[in-house]
Amino acid sequence: MSKIKVICANAVTPNGYIAREDDREDFLPYEGWTEFLEEAKRYDNFIVGRNTFDVVGRLYEGFGYDDVEAKHKIIVTSRKDFSMPGYVVVHSPEEALEYLEGQGVEAALLIGGSKLNSAFAQQKLIDVLELTVSPYLLGTGRPQFYPAEFEAGLELDKCEQLSGGRIKLTYNVIY
Repeated sequence: MSKIKVICANAVTPNGYIAREDDREDFLPYEGWTEFLEEAKRYDNFIVGRNTFDVVGRLYEGFGYDDVEAKHKIIVTSRKDFSMPGYVVVHSPEEALEYLEGQGVEAALLIGGSKLNSAFAQQKLIDVLELTVSPYLLGTGRPQFYPAEFEAGLELDKCEQLSGGRIKLTYNVIY
């Protein structure tokens, strides 16, 4: 089992959605992107699923992952033929953590999407859950965790009020 601390960080609606059904995140404030950039720089890494990587590149011109200041940019995909210059491509959560551990990284920033978050949770690899709750409800959308078999307790560590009526909740995950 990995020794790396995994922080799963997502902006969500109060009812747990990270995007609309069509993948747009237009209900999230710009500050959320700048906060992500700061976290990625602080941890010097991020782990993202291939679908989320593709969606961000397709929908948000000028807000892609190429410009994120992080030494280790990891894409997790099941596609064995996928490659992306400037990124490390792996095929499982465990492989992502093995790579980072080999690089001497102590904490990994997991940014989703839904399927990747669930894959990490199923393997009991998430140590901290950071939710930035935006004051906006969606009736349907992309959930933070894709439906899968896993359970975990949460222990509130910190609650911060942010701009725009947002709240950042930090939980320790208990398996």
